[in-house]
Amino acid sequence: MRIVCIDGEPQYADIVRRDVIEPLRAAGHELDWFEERFADEEATIARAQGYDAVYIIADQGPLPQDFLAGVPGLKLVSFVGTGAHRFVDVAEAERLGITVTNVPDFASRSVAEHAIALMFAAARRIPEGDRIVRAGEWAKHQGLKLRGRTLGVVGTGAIGREVIEMGHALGMNVVFWNRTERPEVEAALPGRRVTLEELFTESDVVSLHLTHTPETEGLVSAELLGRLKSSAVLVNTARDEILDRAALFALLAENRIFGAALDVFESEPPELSSLPLDQENLILTPHIGFHTDEADEVFAIAGRNIIAFANGTPTNVVRSADH
Repeated sequence: MRIVCIDGEPQYADIVRRDVIEPLRAAGHELDWFEERFADEEATIARAQGYDAVYIIADQGPLPQDFLAGVPGLKLVSFVGTGAHRFVDVAEAERLGITVTNVPDFASRSVAEHAIALMFAAARRIPEGDRIVRAGEWAKHQGLKLRGRTLGVVGTGAIGREVIEMGHALGMNVVFWNRTERPEVEAALPGRRVTLEELFTESDVVSLHLTHTPETEGLVSAELLGRLKSSAVLVNTARDEILDRAALFALLAENRIFGAALDVFESEPPELSSLPLDQENLILTPHIGFHTDEADEVFAIAGRNIIAFANGTPTNVVRSADH
């Protein structure tokens, strides 16, 4: 098979060369790597002509709208990550006879650890303390102890469940909510299910772990955020679209909650003018929750999905009915 990566990033080049290109070549396939953005949709579609498969990293946004129909002969889109439906029109791919694959549940532990790290950073005001020392000052500020406090986890997918287990291990009281009830899964969790309204009212820390769908867009509304305690911390390592950012920023500006930490943004990289950069009670990280040494295995798995498809035994196929 002839495969093209049309959205390569320089920082991934060595990993892809070692863990993807070389194994594909050994299996009789070739992957061409291009470090180009989707700024020009026509050029992107033109670049993919003549290829059987696309290996998409999607750091740079979704595939162009007309991409799938514009590349005759395309058989496979191998997505490096879990949420392929956010970057590829899976229903359109099915209509055109194109298979879409992903890497399910990759880096769940890594993202969960980052969420916990952000909780500590916000609760203990660690970035603020670092800046104080670097400025030659010595002002001691008071943080929040997490043990004994209530952790509210919104979403009980793989990442949410990891956060629940970690929070419990830290001695926190855990409550959780999920859009659908899953009695067998929830029975094994060290916490109790509550309504979404109860979660925001009771929790000292709220951690968001929902995928972005039409049903979850804007779900964490101004009304829900207004229920938070003045001592509460909110962490979002999920998707920006599920959260009313303007309402959150207003609460932070008025010191109506203790703090917040965001690893995801409306556009990435974000427009700095859209962020209250002077707010000491807001922590920002550049969507790195998944990015650990072990999580780099995601690139190799997406490559193996291509080999499996070429061998007639496709793995990790994404279906529109699942979303």
